[in-house]
Amino acid sequence: MTTATATETVARRLRILAGIVQDRAHHPDRAYIGRLVAHLRFASLTAPTYPIEDGRRLPVETLEVLQEARDLMEAHDFHLSPAGLDYAVAPALGQVGDLKPLGAVSEKLARDDFELLKRRNTVIHSGGLDSDDDEAVAWALRALTAIHYKREQLAKVVAVDNARPCNQSVIPYHLAAQRSYAEKAAARARTHEGGKLVVALNEFGIPAFLHEDRGVSCVLVAVDRSADEGEAHTGPRVLISSGEHAMRAAGEHDEPWAGHLYDSDGGHVAEVFESPSGLSLAAECAEAALRLAIWLDAHADRHLRT
Repeated sequence: MTTATATETVARRLRILAGIVQDRAHHPDRAYIGRLVAHLRFASLTAPTYPIEDGRRLPVETLEVLQEARDLMEAHDFHLSPAGLDYAVAPALGQVGDLKPLGAVSEKLARDDFELLKRRNTVIHSGGLDSDDDEAVAWALRALTAIHYKREQLAKVVAVDNARPCNQSVIPYHLAAQRSYAEKAAARARTHEGGKLVVALNEFGIPAFLHEDRGVSCVLVAVDRSADEGEAHTGPRVLISSGEHAMRAAGEHDEPWAGHLYDSDGGHVAEVFESPSGLSLAAECAEAALRLAIWLDAHADRHLRT
């Protein structure tokens, strides 16, 4: 059996996606559906046949017509998400990464989002996209385009709900729930003050590392959430300490955690947060992790690795 190349796999997925659009898309003017189907079919024909130049992973003709298809899907509501294109081209351009929660402050909306994310992960891990059976691939692509479409509609509802005056200062539900888990995890951890903070940060999906230099210790977090300690030291980073300490015994922790942003060259940029005083160490670690998670979600894209 001959293994398909990346471009051949992309072509197959695009052909199947064209059939899904033909059968499932909705639009008051069927001509738009026909145009979208034509774009996808042309892309499926060109993907494995045209030469790839200048380091591209798909032919320029394919990329151009896929951009036209994406523009069409973003300009018109076909009841299918443009994200379907990302899954179709993933074998050549890279897999679709994890999706972040929508940040709903409403418990119901947050749970609706969680269910959609769970369904999306179930489809991805089912192996349908990589199946040799066209029906299995079609099932996966249909499911993913539908899930993403529902999530895009949910995002609009979340935006309206979050903007209500009563919700302006409310913490997103998924983060508030995570804070509770982080506090329990930090309380259980049998380690020093910084170790408990690392545990709390990990509960938020934030990799963190203990660092000590000339008697000053801290917890190090890369702004891009790199899980590689070496890389964490070379890009924009947040250093968190209690005074100048992060490795004392838990009972010696006497100042609230404070996080400071440093650039790639190690220059101080700004204070990111300071935890409130008067909390137990476990609660303080959870609060510090929460505040950093909120800051990273809002500001990480402004401090990219150079």
